[in-house]
Amino acid sequence: MRVAMPKTIFLMTLAIMKKILDLGEFKLDDKSYKYFKKEIMDIVYKALKKLFKTLEQEKIIERCECKAKLRQGYSDCPKCGGSGYINKKIWNVNCIV
Repeated sequence: MRVAMPKTIFLMTLAIMKKILDLGEFKLDDKSYKYFKKEIMDIVYKALKKLFKTLEQEKIIERCECKAKLRQGYSDCPKCGGSGYINKKIWNVNCIV
């Protein structure tokens, strides 16, 4: 079975971002946390978008038919999980995660 690479990367990154935000919420006051949260989310989503665009240009992944957008967060699309991307059909590399 092939790993759904974009979905796996997306969900793992969301989990990491959530942990970072939880740590920030624990240490920061409300005003500081709001700024911290905005900056972390902007950095993470910008990096994911850049990664997925690069992988799409290299023909490793392609857009999912559900048309999900990264900033919408998790979705119940079984193919992309909300990342908006799926493995390219011709991509045939066995990945170990």
